[in-house]
Amino acid sequence: MMSLRLPRSFLQAWDAGRPSQRAATITVVFIVMLVVAMLVAVAPLRDADEHARENLAHTRAVADVARARLAENATLARSAAPAGQQDLRAAIDKALSVQGIRYVPMSASSTEPMLRIVVESASFDALVRALEALARDDGVRVVDGVFDARVEPGTVRAELALAQ
Repeated sequence: MMSLRLPRSFLQAWDAGRPSQRAATITVVFIVMLVVAMLVAVAPLRDADEHARENLAHTRAVADVARARLAENATLARSAAPAGQQDLRAAIDKALSVQGIRYVPMSASSTEPMLRIVVESASFDALVRALEALARDDGVRVVDGVFDARVEPGTVRAELALAQ
Protein backbone atom coordinates (compact mmCIF):
# COMPACT_ATOMS: atom_id res chain seq x y z
CA MET A 1 0.00 0.00 0.00
CA MET A 2 1.34 3.38 -1.00
CA SER A 3 1.13 6.24 1.44
CA LEU A 4 1.42 9.95 0.88
CA ARG A 5 4.32 11.44 2.79
CA LEU A 6 4.34 15.15 3.29
CA PRO A 7 7.47 17.01 4.38
CA ARG A 8 7.75 17.28 8.12
CA SER A 9 7.92 21.09 7.93
CA PHE A 10 4.52 21.22 6.19
CA LEU A 11 2.95 19.03 8.85
CA GLN A 12 4.51 21.11 11.61
CA ALA A 13 3.23 24.32 10.00
CA TRP A 14 -0.24 22.77 9.61
CA ASP A 15 -0.33 21.65 13.22
CA ALA A 16 0.98 25.00 14.43
CA GLY A 17 -1.62 26.96 12.42
CA ARG A 18 -4.82 28.32 13.87
CA PRO A 19 -8.14 26.70 12.91
CA SER A 20 -9.11 29.82 10.94
CA GLN A 21 -5.91 29.55 8.86
CA ARG A 22 -6.61 25.86 8.21
CA ALA A 23 -10.17 26.66 7.14
CA ALA A 24 -8.92 29.43 4.84
CA THR A 25 -6.32 27.11 3.28
CA ILE A 26 -8.92 24.38 2.70
CA THR A 27 -11.29 26.94 1.17
CA VAL A 28 -8.60 28.28 -1.20
CA VAL A 29 -7.59 24.76 -2.26
CA PHE A 30 -11.26 23.84 -2.82
CA ILE A 31 -11.88 26.97 -4.92
CA VAL A 32 -8.76 26.33 -7.01
CA MET A 33 -9.86 22.73 -7.61
CA LEU A 34 -13.37 23.90 -8.52
CA VAL A 35 -12.04 26.48 -11.02
CA VAL A 36 -9.75 23.90 -12.64
CA ALA A 37 -12.63 21.41 -12.90
CA MET A 38 -14.89 24.03 -14.46
CA LEU A 39 -12.24 25.01 -17.01
CA VAL A 40 -11.75 21.38 -17.95
CA ALA A 41 -15.53 20.87 -18.31
CA VAL A 42 -16.34 24.15 -20.11
CA ALA A 43 -13.76 23.89 -22.91
CA PRO A 44 -15.42 20.90 -24.64
CA LEU A 45 -18.85 22.51 -24.16
CA ARG A 46 -17.66 25.66 -25.89
CA ASP A 47 -16.37 23.60 -28.81
CA ALA A 48 -19.62 21.61 -28.99
CA ASP A 49 -21.66 24.82 -28.94
CA GLU A 50 -19.61 26.29 -31.79
CA HIS A 51 -19.94 23.05 -33.76
CA ALA A 52 -23.72 23.06 -33.24
CA ARG A 53 -23.93 26.68 -34.45
CA GLU A 54 -21.97 25.79 -37.60
CA ASN A 55 -24.23 22.79 -38.24
CA LEU A 56 -27.32 24.96 -37.80
CA ALA A 57 -26.02 27.55 -40.24
CA HIS A 58 -25.16 24.84 -42.78
CA THR A 59 -28.57 23.18 -42.40
CA ARG A 60 -30.36 26.51 -42.87
CA ALA A 61 -28.34 27.21 -46.02
CA VAL A 62 -29.14 23.77 -47.44
CA ALA A 63 -32.84 24.23 -46.62
CA ASP A 64 -32.86 27.65 -48.34
CA VAL A 65 -31.29 26.17 -51.48
CA ALA A 66 -33.76 23.27 -51.44
CA ARG A 67 -36.73 25.64 -51.10
CA ALA A 68 -35.45 27.76 -54.00
CA ARG A 69 -34.96 24.72 -56.22
CA LEU A 70 -38.37 23.35 -55.29
CA ALA A 71 -40.02 26.63 -56.25
CA GLU A 72 -38.01 26.74 -59.46
CA ASN A 73 -38.96 23.16 -60.35
CA ALA A 74 -42.63 23.87 -59.73
CA THR A 75 -42.46 26.96 -61.95
CA LEU A 76 -40.68 25.04 -64.70
CA ALA A 77 -43.16 22.15 -64.50
CA ARG A 78 -46.11 24.53 -64.86
CA SER A 79 -44.59 26.51 -67.72
CA ALA A 80 -43.00 23.63 -69.65
CA ALA A 81 -45.83 21.08 -69.46
CA PRO A 82 -47.05 20.28 -72.95
CA ALA A 83 -50.73 20.68 -73.75
CA GLY A 84 -51.06 16.92 -73.93
CA GLN A 85 -53.57 14.78 -75.74
CA GLN A 86 -57.21 14.82 -74.81
CA ASP A 87 -57.24 11.03 -74.47
CA LEU A 88 -55.10 9.92 -71.54
CA ARG A 89 -55.37 6.24 -72.42
CA ALA A 90 -54.15 6.82 -75.99
CA ALA A 91 -51.07 8.65 -74.74
CA ILE A 92 -50.28 5.85 -72.28
CA ASP A 93 -50.84 3.17 -74.97
CA LYS A 94 -48.45 4.95 -77.32
CA ALA A 95 -45.64 5.51 -74.82
CA LEU A 96 -45.75 2.04 -73.27
CA SER A 97 -46.08 0.19 -76.59
CA VAL A 98 -42.97 1.95 -77.94
CA GLN A 99 -41.03 0.35 -75.06
CA GLY A 100 -42.80 -3.00 -75.52
CA ILE A 101 -44.60 -2.76 -72.18
CA ARG A 102 -48.06 -4.26 -71.69
CA TYR A 103 -50.41 -3.03 -68.98
CA VAL A 104 -53.88 -3.61 -67.58
CA PRO A 105 -56.05 -0.59 -66.74
CA MET A 106 -57.56 -0.66 -63.25
CA SER A 107 -59.92 2.30 -63.73
CA ALA A 108 -63.28 1.44 -65.26
CA SER A 109 -64.17 4.96 -66.37
CA SER A 110 -62.22 6.70 -69.11
CA THR A 111 -63.65 10.08 -68.06
CA GLU A 112 -61.58 10.22 -64.86
CA PRO A 113 -58.73 12.73 -64.87
CA MET A 114 -56.46 9.93 -63.66
CA LEU A 115 -55.87 6.40 -64.98
CA ARG A 116 -54.65 3.59 -62.75
CA ILE A 117 -52.72 0.82 -64.47
CA VAL A 118 -50.83 -2.35 -63.53
CA VAL A 119 -47.71 -3.43 -65.35
CA GLU A 120 -47.17 -7.07 -64.40
CA SER A 121 -43.61 -7.38 -65.67
CA ALA A 122 -41.36 -4.89 -67.40
CA SER A 123 -37.76 -3.84 -67.52
CA PHE A 124 -37.26 -1.08 -64.98
CA ASP A 125 -35.18 0.95 -67.44
CA ALA A 126 -37.81 0.62 -70.19
CA LEU A 127 -40.56 1.67 -67.78
CA VAL A 128 -38.59 4.73 -66.71
CA ARG A 129 -38.00 5.67 -70.36
CA ALA A 130 -41.73 5.29 -71.10
CA LEU A 131 -42.73 7.42 -68.12
CA GLU A 132 -40.19 10.08 -69.08
CA ALA A 133 -41.58 10.15 -72.65
CA LEU A 134 -45.13 10.44 -71.29
CA ALA A 135 -44.15 13.43 -69.17
CA ARG A 136 -42.13 15.12 -71.91
CA ASP A 137 -44.42 14.53 -74.88
CA ASP A 138 -47.91 14.41 -73.41
CA GLY A 139 -47.71 16.06 -70.00
CA VAL A 140 -48.74 12.83 -68.26
CA ARG A 141 -47.20 12.49 -64.80
CA VAL A 142 -47.09 9.69 -62.26
CA VAL A 143 -49.36 10.72 -59.39
CA ASP A 144 -48.87 7.56 -57.36
CA GLY A 145 -46.78 4.47 -57.91
CA VAL A 146 -45.74 1.21 -56.29
CA PHE A 147 -42.84 -0.73 -57.73
CA ASP A 148 -42.04 -4.29 -56.69
CA ALA A 149 -38.89 -6.13 -57.77
CA ARG A 150 -39.48 -9.32 -59.72
CA VAL A 151 -37.44 -12.52 -59.62
CA GLU A 152 -35.85 -11.72 -62.98
CA PRO A 153 -33.03 -9.21 -62.50
CA GLY A 154 -33.89 -5.70 -63.69
CA THR A 155 -37.64 -6.28 -63.94
CA VAL A 156 -40.44 -4.84 -61.84
CA ARG A 157 -44.17 -5.04 -61.26
CA ALA A 158 -45.70 -1.58 -61.13
CA GLU A 159 -49.03 -0.16 -60.02
CA LEU A 160 -49.26 3.39 -61.33
CA ALA A 161 -51.73 6.26 -61.20
CA LEU A 162 -51.18 8.59 -64.15
CA ALA A 163 -52.73 11.99 -64.81
CA GLN A 164 -52.28 14.97 -67.12
